[in-house]
Amino acid sequence: MFEANKAAQIARERRAYNITVLGLCETRWTQSGQVRLNTGEMILYSGHEEEDAHHTEGVAFMLSHEAQNALISWEAAGPRIIYASFKTKKENIKLNIIQCYAPTNDKDEETKEDFYNKLQTLCDKLKENDMTVFMGDFNAKIGSDNSGYKEVMGRQGLGKMNENGEMLPDFCAFNNMIIGGSVFPHRRIHKATWVSPDHRTENQIDHICIGRKFRRSMQVVRVQRGADAASDHHLVLAGMKMKLKKREVKRTTRTQYNVDFLKDRLTTETFRLTVRNKYEALQDLLDEGNMDIDTQWQQIKEMWTSTCSEVLGKKKYQQKDWISADTLNKVQVRKEKKGAINNSRTRAAKATAQEEYTEANRAVKNSVKTDKANFIEGLAKEAEDASAQGNMKQLYEITRKLAGKHKRTDRPIKDKNGQLKRWREHFEELLNRPPSQNPPDITLAEEVLQINCERPSKAEIEKAIHHMKRGKASGPDKIPAEAIKADIETSTEILHDLLGKIWEQEEIPTEWKEGYLVKLPKRGDMQDCNNYRGIMLLSVPGKVLNRVILDRLKTGVDAKLRDHQAGFRKDRSCTDQIATLRIIVEQSMEWDSSLYINFVDYEKAFDSLDRDTLWKLLQHYGIPNKLISLIRNSYEDMACRVIHAGQLTDSFMVKTGVRQGCLLSPFLFLLAIDWIMKKTTQYRRNGIQWTPWSQLEDLDFADDLALLSHSHQQMQEKTGLLNTVSTQLGLNINRSKTRIMKAITKNNNPITMNGETLEETDSFTYLGSTINKHGGTAEDVKARIQKARVAFIMLRTIWRAKQIKTNTKLRIFNSNVKAVLLYGSETWRSTQKTLKRIQTFINKCLRRILHMKWTDKISNTTLWKMTKQLPIENEIKKRKWR
Repeated sequence: MFEANKAAQIARERRAYNITVLGLCETRWTQSGQVRLNTGEMILYSGHEEEDAHHTEGVAFMLSHEAQNALISWEAAGPRIIYASFKTKKENIKLNIIQCYAPTNDKDEETKEDFYNKLQTLCDKLKENDMTVFMGDFNAKIGSDNSGYKEVMGRQGLGKMNENGEMLPDFCAFNNMIIGGSVFPHRRIHKATWVSPDHRTENQIDHICIGRKFRRSMQVVRVQRGADAASDHHLVLAGMKMKLKKREVKRTTRTQYNVDFLKDRLTTETFRLTVRNKYEALQDLLDEGNMDIDTQWQQIKEMWTSTCSEVLGKKKYQQKDWISADTLNKVQVRKEKKGAINNSRTRAAKATAQEEYTEANRAVKNSVKTDKANFIEGLAKEAEDASAQGNMKQLYEITRKLAGKHKRTDRPIKDKNGQLKRWREHFEELLNRPPSQNPPDITLAEEVLQINCERPSKAEIEKAIHHMKRGKASGPDKIPAEAIKADIETSTEILHDLLGKIWEQEEIPTEWKEGYLVKLPKRGDMQDCNNYRGIMLLSVPGKVLNRVILDRLKTGVDAKLRDHQAGFRKDRSCTDQIATLRIIVEQSMEWDSSLYINFVDYEKAFDSLDRDTLWKLLQHYGIPNKLISLIRNSYEDMACRVIHAGQLTDSFMVKTGVRQGCLLSPFLFLLAIDWIMKKTTQYRRNGIQWTPWSQLEDLDFADDLALLSHSHQQMQEKTGLLNTVSTQLGLNINRSKTRIMKAITKNNNPITMNGETLEETDSFTYLGSTINKHGGTAEDVKARIQKARVAFIMLRTIWRAKQIKTNTKLRIFNSNVKAVLLYGSETWRSTQKTLKRIQTFINKCLRRILHMKWTDKISNTTLWKMTKQLPIENEIKKRKWR
């Protein structure tokens, strides 16, 4: 299925034969996940999990609508095994199907044993009461002689048993299974599942096996030679009495509106007029003043959502199929040629038919290539139009499509059955941590900060609306930012009255306390819930209130924060921290001074913060009670629902942490980290000498902390104190990801935390840049070139596209490749060797974009002028001094 359009061709055959669950072998897809085709089929696939794995082996299921509705769970078990479980109409009986791709007969014994051991491990997990089916390419010839295997197979097999043919019956005997293809009598042509390329050799190596208990449920197993997908295997079909049952799932679709229509001036005017008319009609009710906040908000919400529905309409997602009708006709011709092979009576006729089939298959492949080229050219033209219009969002989306990053895949989740239930269970546990056993004693501020506590002004609200970004997902209220920004004057008027009432009563609309949680994968096993983080989709009008509060807080509180922290603060960046740390390491090497660095990693930091402690911290920093009350009320009775595969879990309460996706969250989290570091460092001087009168204890960017010390004792003490203070606020240091780096040290004793040794490292990726204990930037430069090379290769479709102008390609190169390459370059030591390596890579990329050959003999200076590029030495200097 790795060939273009192969999945669509197989889907056509599935529909033609009305197959409920279709097992596929040798898909050559890497990793695991599920994708939905334009025609509605769902593919569950499993392959090699390595990112750079070769496209070999691989297994999959293609599910009909009926099977999708009955699907309970599934599990990827490597490139040779995949498992799915379905609900049936028989009470308390599930249908378990395992698709296999066994090693060929010539593989070594260890490889075969490993396959069957994995299969047995999976089989042991299944209940005996359930119907279990094993099927796939077992590369096993079982033959017609069933001596010694009468309980496992009949006498209807084909050929003679080979080594694999012994292993399969042995496995079936151990698990009380029956090989279906050996039971039902058929003609030879309906038994052979594999045919050699010359059509002279036929074997029965694909099998469907079923548990003995359910043998009578299997009505027939036979080959369907008419199915065609240009494979040397025939379709093996099994008919079952067992019927699948649709699971009762509450599907909740999230409404999204066609906000792109607001780019049209006439549509925008219609939208504005409709909102104004509805607001004028609502104004009479609001003037009566007898509405509570929730009722008033629901009226305002209805005004915006009804206008969106009437003027913009709901957004429909329909991906165009790029295969042409001509290609589909060629596929049908190829299928007819296969029929001619099957119906040939003589070898000569079969050879002729085979030649015609080969030619027809070649015509299909060429036609698919042409269709794909036309599709890419069409996307390229769209990208060029987007570039000309300055629509960078659309240009970026098309770039992702051309790079092959547009497919969204969901992964199966291990550990517990019922994926929706499991996701809710996971995040409910994650976002409701137990309270601290030793809460800190936090003193109140002696003086409250002079921060404006009056109700929000129209100017503040208008400024907050201007700050809102377009193209962001709406929250549970379904109101997009574009709808509010379409008429800022009217929106300001509407929200001014509502926010004023919220401010006075210190009461937040219930819907603003709700959020939809979107799962984002991190590194690691994608079948483990712990390797996902959540972003909360919140009410957009609610964010206007948060922006007003944040703008008032930042100016007054920022001056009270430690200078060591650079995260989420004005005029500070990652680059500042990276440059400082590089200087520290290099100065340590130059002055032969010992240096200990502890790169601290918190576990689920934003989700773990104790809220009761957080409200005390706000008082500690002198924030007025009015603002504290508003913030606290926005968190009280906060509820959440997880989005999974287009469905929403049941709602659950969220009692710990700050909301990821809320404008106030980074600010609130900074206060917690600032207090932790103040308590950790206020009594003992355990840092490095920074000036004759001061020490530098740490470098912080949000929760990415780098503790600094000169001695083992100092670092051990500081690490212990940090761990103790962090725990009081509900934060836990992740021992498995925290790393110790030592430079010019003689003490070999490890740094420990809670009695466990922290792992030491010679280099560490800090804020995206590689820091080495020996100093220098060679390792970081090498890593950046490698990342940029991968980015360049992924965009090769764009560089080849003739429809995209060179200037557009260069813009994409600068934003997608060069930006990756030069990240952190302001901190690099610009030696001639380093500059040459970087410049060589850039020149090579530019020449490929321009399709230059080495025989063209174009100088580098001319190349830079043609592509409007600065020499890399000047580029880095410019970045250092900007």
